[in-house]
Amino acid sequence: MAQPAFQTEVTSIPDLPDAGTIHLKGRVTLQEATRFRESILSELSQSSATKLVLQLSGVEEMDTAGAAVLAEALKAGQNRGMRVLLCSPSESVLRIFRLAGFAEVLDQCCADPGETRRRLLE
Repeated sequence: MAQPAFQTEVTSIPDLPDAGTIHLKGRVTLQEATRFRESILSELSQSSATKLVLQLSGVEEMDTAGAAVLAEALKAGQNRGMRVLLCSPSESVLRIFRLAGFAEVLDQCCADPGETRRRLLE
């Protein structure tokens, strides 16, 4: 059986009981977008957290389809009253957000876990 193109792992954030993290690893391109969308939206709907971090440091490749799913996840979280932040996107992922014109997504990006933690505490 072939390894999936991407993997997600959900963890809690120490000292922030109302926050959680979804760690994303691998690649998210057009071929994986539907499955990625289902996975992320399912995690959002099942989460009891009011603050959620999508950790992107493990993303090797992303295209505009993957970026669109992240934009949708941000909106879905917002609609549920969650604060959703994107942590540690690579320069190539940031470039995709810029190319797609996702200014709102870029506003929710944090350079590293320290910045993410500070913003979650705001």
